[in-house]
Amino acid sequence: MKTPESFEKADVDKYLESIGAYILKPTTFGFGKSGAPDRVCCYLGYFAGFEIKREGKEPTAIQNRRMKEIREAGGVAFWGTAEKVIKEFEDWRQNV
Repeated sequence: MKTPESFEKADVDKYLESIGAYILKPTTFGFGKSGAPDRVCCYLGYFAGFEIKREGKEPTAIQNRRMKEIREAGGVAFWGTAEKVIKEFEDWRQNV
């Protein structure tokens, strides 16, 4: 059964594919780092993490920590609905 968030993720996947980004969809199943972003991509040599949420939802503390770690390592990280993260990523792309 598809969850409301899965439709958001599908929209982000379509967008990232359309711009030629390399995409990873981490699924830790209790292994690896908790709080890994829903989508991780490489675009023009940049590392980006996307924490995709339904309208009205916010990242957990561990998800915020992982996004902070990504930014501190020189990557970019975004969170929110598909519409929000796509717009923010597009804005970022225009300034790279």
